[in-house]
Formats: sequence, C-alpha cells, structure tokens
Amino acid sequence: MGLQEALAEKIDKNKETAFALNYAIAADPELSGEEYRACAAYVELCKNRGFAVEEKFTGQATAFRAAVRRAKKPVMKVAVLAEYDALPEIGHGCGHSANGAMSLLACLGLSELGDLPADIDLIGTPDEELRGGKVLMCRAGIFKDYDLALMTHISANETEPNENFLALSCYRVVFHGRTAHGANDPWKGRNALNGAMLALHGMDMLRQHIRPEARIGAYIVDGGTASNIVPDRAELECTLRYTSRPYLDELVGKVMNCIKGAAIATDTTYDVISMGLDYDEMLWNEAAAGLAEEVLQELAVPYTVSRRAGGSSDIGNVSHECPTLHIRLAGGNTYYPGHSREIAAMVQNKTIEPVIMRGAEIMGNVVLKLAADADLRRAVADEFAKERNKE
Repeated sequence: MGLQEALAEKIDKNKETAFALNYAIAADPELSGEEYRACAAYVELCKNRGFAVEEKFTGQATAFRAAVRRAKKPVMKVAVLAEYDALPEIGHGCGHSANGAMSLLACLGLSELGDLPADIDLIGTPDEELRGGKVLMCRAGIFKDYDLALMTHISANETEPNENFLALSCYRVVFHGRTAHGANDPWKGRNALNGAMLALHGMDMLRQHIRPEARIGAYIVDGGTASNIVPDRAELECTLRYTSRPYLDELVGKVMNCIKGAAIATDTTYDVISMGLDYDEMLWNEAAAGLAEEVLQELAVPYTVSRRAGGSSDIGNVSHECPTLHIRLAGGNTYYPGHSREIAAMVQNKTIEPVIMRGAEIMGNVVLKLAADADLRRAVADEFAKERNKE
C-alpha cells in the first residue's frame, strides 16, 4: 500500500474524532481570545494520542503547539494550523470549527504513517477574527523553522488551491467634545459627532485619490444619545486594506490626517485605538500553490484559480516567515456570504463530514508530495526567499 492510500485509510479511521470535535466547538462558540474550552479539547485529544503539547504557546492563553510526529531523518518541518474562534452573535459563521477539525484529522492521519520523513506540528492559532494570534507567533519567530505552514478554510461554494489576502489595519476613533442643550445654548457645546462625520467625509473624498486596490470601510459606532443634546462623545471604526503593507502605511497616514483635520475644524479632540494587530498581505508562493492544485486534480476536487485578494487574515503574516498555503474548500454548492448564519448552520449539519475528510486529505497529500520531492521543496524555498528579498 502506498502512502497516499495509507493516508486515506488513516483519515477514515480517525474521522469520528474530528467530526465530534467540530460539532462540539460549533455548538459552543467562543469569541476571539476566549476559546478556552475549544483549546482544552484540542489539547486533551493531542495528549491522548501521545503528542507532546506546549500549552499557552507564545504566551497566549488559548494557543498550543503539539508535536504530531518526529521522523528519524526528516527532510522538512511542517506546521498545520488550526483556528477555533467564533463571531459575536453569529457563532462559527466563518467555519473555524470545521477548519480546525480538518487540520486535526490531517495530523492524526499523518501521525500514523511510519515512512514519512517529515516533522509535523499542529499549532492552535486563536484570535484570528479580532487581534491576530498568528501575528504574536510571528513576532516570537516560531515560523522561521518551518518549511511549510498550511491550513484549509471552508467556503460556502468555492474551492481554490491557495487564497490571497490584503494587508489590514483597523482603528476605533473617539472624538471628544462638550455637551450642551441643543436649543437653549448649543453655542456652548462642541459637537463630537460633527467631528466623526467630517472625518468620514474626508475619507470619502480621499477615495478618489488612492490606488484602486485600496479599501476604506468605516461606520459610526456611537453618535450621541438624543437629538436635543450636543454630543460630547462620538466613535467611529475604520478598516483599511491594500495589497502591500508599505502603501497601506501611507494610506493610514492620509486617513489620520482626515481625522486630525476634522478635529481641528470642529474644535474637538480625539483618541485613536488600534483594533488588534496589523495583518500583512499574503506572500504568494506559486510553487506551493501549484502543488495544492495538483492535489486537487488528483482527488477530483473541482476548483478555480484566482489570485484576487478580498479579505484579510493573520496568516498573511505567517507567509512572510515561511512558505504558506491557505487552501479554500467549498462546503456545498450554494453561495452564502462569509461571516453568515448560513455557514454557522453548515458546520453543524451532517453534510460537513465529507468536507472535513476532504480537507484533511488535501492537506495530507500536499505534505506527502512535498516530502517525496526534493526539487519541489527547493523550488518552494527558493521562491519564498526571492519574494522575501523584494521587500
């Protein structure tokens, strides 16, 4: 029996463990940075399999790293990433319960292949939706030792061998004014909402003069309490994205000038609060993406190839530390928007089970092929080094 057939057999053998993990986490969603029960479930499963586990990995209470396998003569080291944080009010509308279950199942299957010359770790990466747990891991330098980091992310109805991401910076801005009665003596007040609205108008006008790939999203979080009271506090949130960090940093500076100008014009003050850590763009690795595409073809998984970057993820930061794959896998045939109640329902339906198995098979076969091909490993590493040197 070849390794590919053996992997399929081991995945089938361990599938119920992964299914149970997905259902348990999907039914008990925990917000970013608060995934204590989900993390504990992973840690218990890994310890029960005899994996050495580092808890509170890189100082994060809900992160872990499990040594899935150690080869006698490894030719590479791989990090398989698991996410498990949920969304406020929606639950697992981004599918993280299933994403992580795929990663666990891939690792359980790979751990039982005796002839595989690869060291493999399963890394629990919390807080993707808010602050960016992977960014903290990158700052600790842990991914520099890996030849590949990978994960599979569920989608409503689209499969891609790799997914591109935009760099991201996100802020809350609080304008401070002075309250006054809106009819008796409004001249005594300083309208904080005017400051926030003028800042938004400035961002709107800025859009004409920024690169077309840039994205500015903003909304008013808090604009006062009554129409006859001059608001002394107003809050807005803005999300800024671009295809590379250097230009995004320039854009952040322009937006901050809009905020500063609005405060001056309305005689208010303001505070800027970063919402989480900065996410970097995905450093694309065509050699690794081509490998994932080859696996999809061999497994007869329909897919499309698109390098269009839409959203953002902290795996972008990982891609600047080592070659990285973020495979996208369809959970069905019907389109639903990301971060939706429909996807939260999808991961609790029995139809998710073959998807979890397929995601594990895809990742497992990527590892098998990379371990067996020295030229491919060299191509992946060389391309990563070349792209990093451009920065």
